[in-house]
Amino acid sequence: MNLLRLVIAAILGAALAACGFHLRREAQLPAAMQRVHIDIADASSALARDLGKALQRSGAQLVAQGGAGAATLKVGGNGYSTDVLSVGGNARATEYTLRYRVEVSATDAAGGELLPVQTIELTRDFTFDASQALGIAAETDLLRQELERDMVATILRRLQVVARGEH
Repeated sequence: MNLLRLVIAAILGAALAACGFHLRREAQLPAAMQRVHIDIADASSALARDLGKALQRSGAQLVAQGGAGAATLKVGGNGYSTDVLSVGGNARATEYTLRYRVEVSATDAAGGELLPVQTIELTRDFTFDASQALGIAAETDLLRQELERDMVATILRRLQVVARGEH
């Protein structure tokens, strides 16, 4: 019985390895981004904090000032906007889109362009129910946190593409 379980486990392990499955790793950053300065207007914002943590998990060392052997990740023009998606029969908005837009670029220590200026826009749709008006603020906050988390992941994926181009 134990031999049968061992054989089944080995077969499943081989099948899983053959299909290309692997655990997600941290992003591989470009070689020039081992030391990074994050240039963002609000250094205490959730985006700056989460981006810094993600870069450190990926092996980068954060530095307080750019230059002196440090790459710069510039995050500018970030902000939220809300658009009405649909209006109900009583002429009140019933669905909204929350948009999060960020401009990002990266340069190496010598000022060479690693990542050209790119605008990244993420959206989430939500429904407004007038009978649940108290929960809308909490839902909006949750959506903003989700968008910030997704924005960090998107920025790291863009940097990872630059790193792949180096090899």
